[in-house]
Amino acid sequence: MVKQELARILPWNSAEQKAELIALMIMEGRVNKEGKELSLLFESPVMVKVVYFLFKNIFHFEVKINTVIKRNKKKLYLISINDDEKISYVLKYLNLQVDIDGRISAKNPKFLKNQLYSKDYSPSAFLRGVFLTSGFINDPERMYHLEVSCYRKSIAVLISDILIEFLFLPKISLWQKKWAVYIKKSEQIFEFLRFIGVQRALLNLQDIIARKDLLNTVNRLVNCETANLDKTILSASRQLHHIDILSKYIGIENLSEKLAVVAQARLNNPYASIQELANIIGGAITKSCIFHRLKKIEQLAEECSSKK
Repeated sequence: MVKQELARILPWNSAEQKAELIALMIMEGRVNKEGKELSLLFESPVMVKVVYFLFKNIFHFEVKINTVIKRNKKKLYLISINDDEKISYVLKYLNLQVDIDGRISAKNPKFLKNQLYSKDYSPSAFLRGVFLTSGFINDPERMYHLEVSCYRKSIAVLISDILIEFLFLPKISLWQKKWAVYIKKSEQIFEFLRFIGVQRALLNLQDIIARKDLLNTVNRLVNCETANLDKTILSASRQLHHIDILSKYIGIENLSEKLAVVAQARLNNPYASIQELANIIGGAITKSCIFHRLKKIEQLAEECSSKK
Protein backbone atom coordinates (compact mmCIF):
# COMPACT_ATOMS: atom_id res chain seq x y z
CA MET A 1 0.00 0.00 0.00
CA VAL A 2 2.79 2.43 0.97
CA LYS A 3 4.88 1.77 -2.15
CA GLN A 4 1.95 2.04 -4.50
CA GLU A 5 1.05 5.39 -2.99
CA LEU A 6 4.67 6.59 -3.13
CA ALA A 7 4.92 5.60 -6.79
CA ARG A 8 2.05 7.96 -7.57
CA ILE A 9 3.96 10.89 -6.05
CA LEU A 10 5.77 12.24 -9.10
CA PRO A 11 7.85 15.26 -8.04
CA TRP A 12 7.75 18.22 -10.42
CA ASN A 13 10.51 20.36 -8.92
CA SER A 14 14.11 19.55 -9.83
CA ALA A 15 15.34 19.35 -6.21
CA GLU A 16 13.04 16.42 -5.42
CA GLN A 17 13.59 14.75 -8.79
CA LYS A 18 17.40 14.72 -8.42
CA ALA A 19 17.33 13.54 -4.80
CA GLU A 20 14.91 10.69 -5.56
CA LEU A 21 16.89 9.54 -8.63
CA ILE A 22 20.16 9.56 -6.63
CA ALA A 23 18.49 7.26 -4.10
CA LEU A 24 17.30 4.87 -6.83
CA MET A 25 20.75 4.83 -8.44
CA ILE A 26 22.78 4.10 -5.29
CA MET A 27 20.28 1.50 -4.07
CA GLU A 28 19.76 -0.46 -7.31
CA GLY A 29 21.95 0.99 -10.05
CA ARG A 30 24.67 -1.05 -11.82
CA VAL A 31 27.01 -0.55 -14.75
CA ASN A 32 28.43 -3.49 -16.71
CA LYS A 33 32.17 -4.14 -16.99
CA GLU A 34 32.46 -2.46 -20.35
CA GLY A 35 30.75 0.66 -18.98
CA LYS A 36 28.25 0.62 -21.85
CA GLU A 37 25.08 -0.30 -19.98
CA LEU A 38 23.58 1.25 -16.87
CA SER A 39 20.76 -0.85 -15.45
CA LEU A 40 18.26 -0.86 -12.62
CA LEU A 41 16.39 -4.06 -11.82
CA PHE A 42 13.09 -4.00 -9.91
CA GLU A 43 10.50 -6.54 -8.83
CA SER A 44 7.65 -4.04 -8.71
CA PRO A 45 6.10 -2.69 -11.93
CA VAL A 46 5.29 0.59 -10.17
CA MET A 47 9.01 1.42 -10.23
CA VAL A 48 9.04 1.48 -14.03
CA LYS A 49 6.85 4.58 -14.14
CA VAL A 50 8.91 6.34 -11.46
CA VAL A 51 12.30 5.75 -13.09
CA TYR A 52 11.01 6.54 -16.58
CA PHE A 53 9.49 9.81 -15.32
CA LEU A 54 12.66 10.91 -13.51
CA PHE A 55 15.05 10.28 -16.42
CA LYS A 56 12.65 11.89 -18.87
CA ASN A 57 12.28 15.06 -16.79
CA ILE A 58 15.88 15.45 -15.58
CA PHE A 59 17.88 14.37 -18.64
CA HIS A 60 15.24 14.63 -21.39
CA PHE A 61 15.85 11.18 -22.81
CA GLU A 62 14.02 7.88 -22.51
CA VAL A 63 15.26 4.67 -20.96
CA LYS A 64 14.78 1.13 -22.26
CA ILE A 65 12.37 -1.12 -20.39
CA ASN A 66 12.45 -4.93 -20.61
CA THR A 67 11.01 -7.78 -18.61
CA VAL A 68 13.20 -10.59 -17.35
CA ILE A 69 11.85 -14.00 -16.35
CA LYS A 70 13.99 -15.78 -13.76
CA ARG A 71 14.21 -19.53 -13.25
CA ASN A 72 11.54 -19.42 -10.56
CA LYS A 73 9.27 -17.78 -13.19
CA LYS A 74 9.40 -14.52 -11.29
CA LYS A 75 9.04 -11.48 -13.51
CA LEU A 76 11.50 -8.61 -13.05
CA TYR A 77 11.67 -5.25 -14.78
CA LEU A 78 14.99 -4.15 -16.26
CA ILE A 79 15.44 -0.43 -16.92
CA SER A 80 18.60 0.37 -18.85
CA ILE A 81 20.64 2.99 -20.70
CA ASN A 82 22.85 1.61 -23.50
CA ASP A 83 24.89 4.68 -24.34
CA ASP A 84 28.26 5.24 -22.63
CA GLU A 85 28.13 9.01 -23.19
CA LYS A 86 24.72 9.27 -21.55
CA ILE A 87 25.89 7.04 -18.70
CA SER A 88 28.93 9.24 -18.06
CA TYR A 89 26.81 12.37 -18.15
CA VAL A 90 24.24 10.94 -15.71
CA LEU A 91 26.91 9.86 -13.22
CA LYS A 92 28.76 13.17 -13.44
CA TYR A 93 25.57 15.23 -13.12
CA LEU A 94 24.47 13.32 -10.00
CA ASN A 95 28.04 13.19 -8.58
CA LEU A 96 28.05 9.37 -8.57
CA GLN A 97 30.66 6.76 -9.43
CA VAL A 98 30.91 3.08 -10.34
CA ASP A 99 32.55 0.76 -7.81
CA ILE A 100 34.72 -2.25 -8.64
CA ASP A 101 31.73 -4.59 -8.32
CA GLY A 102 29.75 -2.49 -10.82
CA ARG A 103 27.44 -0.95 -8.25
CA ILE A 104 26.82 2.79 -8.28
CA SER A 105 27.74 4.81 -5.21
CA ALA A 106 28.30 8.39 -4.13
CA LYS A 107 31.79 9.74 -4.87
CA ASN A 108 31.85 11.20 -1.38
CA PRO A 109 29.11 10.08 1.06
CA LYS A 110 29.76 13.05 3.40
CA PHE A 111 29.52 15.46 0.48
CA LEU A 112 26.30 13.76 -0.66
CA LYS A 113 24.85 14.10 2.84
CA ASN A 114 25.60 17.83 2.92
CA GLN A 115 24.39 18.14 -0.67
CA LEU A 116 21.00 16.68 0.26
CA TYR A 117 20.52 19.39 2.88
CA SER A 118 21.02 22.17 0.32
CA LYS A 119 18.15 23.96 -1.43
CA ASP A 120 18.98 22.14 -4.69
CA TYR A 121 18.05 18.74 -3.23
CA SER A 122 15.38 17.25 -0.98
CA PRO A 123 16.16 14.80 1.87
CA SER A 124 12.52 13.70 2.05
CA ALA A 125 12.56 12.83 -1.66
CA PHE A 126 15.85 10.95 -1.16
CA LEU A 127 14.29 8.86 1.64
CA ARG A 128 11.21 8.32 -0.52
CA GLY A 129 13.41 6.86 -3.27
CA VAL A 130 15.29 4.73 -0.74
CA PHE A 131 12.06 3.27 0.62
CA LEU A 132 10.64 2.69 -2.86
CA THR A 133 13.61 0.54 -3.87
CA SER A 134 14.48 -1.34 -0.69
CA GLY A 135 11.97 -0.42 1.99
CA PHE A 136 9.66 -2.70 3.92
CA ILE A 137 6.98 -2.10 6.53
CA ASN A 138 5.21 -4.79 8.54
CA ASP A 139 1.46 -5.09 8.76
CA PRO A 140 0.87 -2.83 11.81
CA GLU A 141 -1.93 -5.14 12.93
CA ARG A 142 0.80 -7.65 13.87
CA MET A 143 3.82 -5.50 14.80
CA TYR A 144 5.48 -2.14 14.19
CA HIS A 145 8.59 -2.48 12.04
CA LEU A 146 9.89 -0.31 9.19
CA GLU A 147 13.12 -1.29 7.46
CA VAL A 148 15.40 -0.36 4.56
CA SER A 149 18.01 -2.93 3.48
CA CYS A 150 21.32 -1.98 1.82
CA TYR A 151 24.18 -3.92 0.25
CA ARG A 152 26.77 -1.52 1.68
CA LYS A 153 27.29 -0.28 5.21
CA SER A 154 28.21 3.22 3.97
CA ILE A 155 24.73 3.65 2.44
CA ALA A 156 23.07 2.35 5.62
CA VAL A 157 25.07 4.85 7.69
CA LEU A 158 24.14 7.66 5.28
CA ILE A 159 20.41 6.82 5.56
CA SER A 160 20.70 6.54 9.34
CA ASP A 161 22.49 9.91 9.60
CA ILE A 162 19.78 11.63 7.54
CA LEU A 163 17.07 10.11 9.71
CA ILE A 164 18.85 11.19 12.90
CA GLU A 165 19.18 14.72 11.49
CA PHE A 166 15.37 14.86 11.40
CA LEU A 167 14.99 13.50 14.96
CA PHE A 168 14.30 9.87 14.07
CA LEU A 169 15.90 7.10 16.14
CA PRO A 170 16.96 4.39 13.66
CA LYS A 171 19.11 1.36 14.37
CA ILE A 172 21.48 -0.52 12.03
CA SER A 173 22.09 -4.26 11.96
CA LEU A 174 23.68 -6.82 9.61
CA TRP A 175 21.20 -9.46 8.47
CA GLN A 176 21.82 -12.10 5.77
CA LYS A 177 24.72 -10.17 4.19
CA LYS A 178 22.68 -6.95 4.04
CA TRP A 179 22.70 -3.89 6.25
CA ALA A 180 19.29 -3.01 7.63
CA VAL A 181 18.26 0.42 8.88
CA TYR A 182 15.10 0.00 10.91
CA ILE A 183 12.59 1.78 13.15
CA LYS A 184 10.28 -0.04 15.56
CA LYS A 185 8.34 2.66 17.42
CA SER A 186 4.84 3.31 16.06
CA GLU A 187 5.04 7.09 16.44
CA GLN A 188 8.41 7.14 14.61
CA ILE A 189 7.05 5.06 11.74
CA PHE A 190 4.05 7.38 11.55
CA GLU A 191 6.33 10.46 11.36
CA PHE A 192 8.55 8.80 8.72
CA LEU A 193 5.58 8.10 6.44
CA ARG A 194 4.38 11.67 6.92
CA PHE A 195 7.90 12.96 6.14
CA ILE A 196 8.13 11.13 2.80
CA GLY A 197 4.67 12.32 1.75
CA VAL A 198 2.37 9.34 2.30
CA GLN A 199 -1.26 10.21 3.15
CA ARG A 200 -3.72 7.35 2.60
CA ALA A 201 -1.49 4.70 4.21
CA LEU A 202 -0.69 7.20 6.96
CA LEU A 203 -4.37 7.55 7.88
CA ASN A 204 -4.74 3.77 7.83
CA LEU A 205 -1.76 3.43 10.19
CA GLN A 206 -3.16 6.15 12.46
CA ASP A 207 -6.47 4.28 12.75
CA ILE A 208 -4.70 1.03 13.61
CA ILE A 209 -2.45 2.70 16.22
CA ALA A 210 -5.46 4.41 17.85
CA ARG A 211 -7.47 1.19 17.92
CA LYS A 212 -4.59 -0.87 19.34
CA ASP A 213 -3.86 1.78 21.97
CA LEU A 214 -7.52 1.73 23.00
CA LEU A 215 -7.56 -2.07 23.23
CA ASN A 216 -4.33 -2.03 25.25
CA THR A 217 -5.80 0.54 27.63
CA VAL A 218 -8.98 -1.51 28.07
CA ASN A 219 -6.95 -4.69 28.66
CA ARG A 220 -4.79 -2.94 31.27
CA LEU A 221 -7.88 -1.66 33.07
CA VAL A 222 -9.54 -5.09 32.98
CA ASN A 223 -6.37 -6.78 34.24
CA CYS A 224 -6.04 -4.19 37.00
CA GLU A 225 -9.67 -4.66 38.06
CA THR A 226 -9.29 -8.44 37.94
CA ALA A 227 -6.14 -8.27 40.07
CA ASN A 228 -7.87 -6.01 42.60
CA LEU A 229 -10.90 -8.32 42.68
CA ASP A 230 -8.68 -11.37 43.21
CA LYS A 231 -6.87 -9.56 46.03
CA THR A 232 -10.19 -8.56 47.65
CA ILE A 233 -11.56 -12.12 47.45
CA LEU A 234 -8.34 -13.60 48.89
CA SER A 235 -8.30 -11.13 51.79
CA ALA A 236 -12.01 -11.66 52.48
CA SER A 237 -11.56 -15.45 52.51
CA ARG A 238 -8.71 -15.15 55.03
CA GLN A 239 -10.78 -12.80 57.22
CA LEU A 240 -13.77 -15.16 57.13
CA HIS A 241 -11.45 -17.97 58.23
CA HIS A 242 -10.27 -15.89 61.24
CA ILE A 243 -13.85 -14.99 62.20
CA ASP A 244 -14.79 -18.67 61.98
CA ILE A 245 -11.98 -19.53 64.42
CA LEU A 246 -13.11 -16.85 66.87
CA SER A 247 -16.74 -17.97 66.65
CA LYS A 248 -15.68 -21.50 67.63
CA TYR A 249 -13.37 -20.60 70.52
CA ILE A 250 -14.68 -17.29 71.83
CA GLY A 251 -17.96 -16.52 70.13
CA ILE A 252 -18.55 -13.35 68.18
CA GLU A 253 -20.93 -12.09 70.85
CA ASN A 254 -18.04 -12.15 73.35
CA LEU A 255 -15.88 -9.83 71.26
CA SER A 256 -15.78 -6.10 71.95
CA GLU A 257 -18.65 -4.21 70.37
CA LYS A 258 -16.38 -2.61 67.74
CA LEU A 259 -14.86 -5.93 66.64
CA ALA A 260 -18.21 -7.73 66.72
CA VAL A 261 -19.81 -5.16 64.40
CA VAL A 262 -17.00 -5.54 61.86
CA ALA A 263 -17.00 -9.34 62.12
CA GLN A 264 -20.76 -9.52 61.59
CA ALA A 265 -20.55 -7.10 58.64
CA ARG A 266 -17.91 -9.31 57.05
CA LEU A 267 -20.02 -12.44 57.56
CA ASN A 268 -23.03 -10.75 56.00
CA ASN A 269 -20.97 -9.37 53.10
CA PRO A 270 -18.27 -11.98 52.41
CA TYR A 271 -16.81 -10.39 49.26
CA ALA A 272 -17.23 -6.70 49.94
CA SER A 273 -14.14 -4.48 49.88
CA ILE A 274 -12.96 -2.72 53.04
CA GLN A 275 -14.37 0.56 51.75
CA GLU A 276 -17.71 -1.12 51.06
CA LEU A 277 -17.73 -2.52 54.62
CA ALA A 278 -17.15 0.98 55.97
CA ASN A 279 -20.09 2.26 53.90
CA ILE A 280 -22.33 -0.60 55.10
CA ILE A 281 -21.54 -0.05 58.79
CA GLY A 282 -21.89 3.71 58.35
CA GLY A 283 -21.46 6.34 61.00
CA ALA A 284 -18.02 7.91 61.44
CA ILE A 285 -16.14 4.67 60.79
CA THR A 286 -13.43 4.89 58.13
CA LYS A 287 -11.69 2.44 55.84
CA SER A 288 -8.60 2.64 58.08
CA CYS A 289 -10.68 1.73 61.16
CA ILE A 290 -12.15 -1.32 59.40
CA PHE A 291 -8.66 -2.44 58.35
CA HIS A 292 -7.20 -2.17 61.87
CA ARG A 293 -10.18 -3.99 63.43
CA LEU A 294 -9.85 -6.83 60.94
CA LYS A 295 -6.13 -7.03 61.81
CA LYS A 296 -7.09 -7.25 65.51
CA ILE A 297 -9.51 -10.08 64.68
CA GLU A 298 -6.66 -11.85 62.85
CA GLN A 299 -4.36 -11.51 65.87
CA LEU A 300 -7.01 -12.92 68.23
CA ALA A 301 -7.64 -15.83 65.86
CA GLU A 302 -3.91 -16.65 65.73
CA GLU A 303 -3.74 -16.55 69.53
CA CYS A 304 -6.66 -18.95 69.78
CA SER A 305 -5.05 -21.29 67.23
CA SER A 306 -1.74 -21.26 69.11
CA LYS A 307 -3.45 -22.05 72.48
CA LYS A 308 -5.14 -25.03 70.87
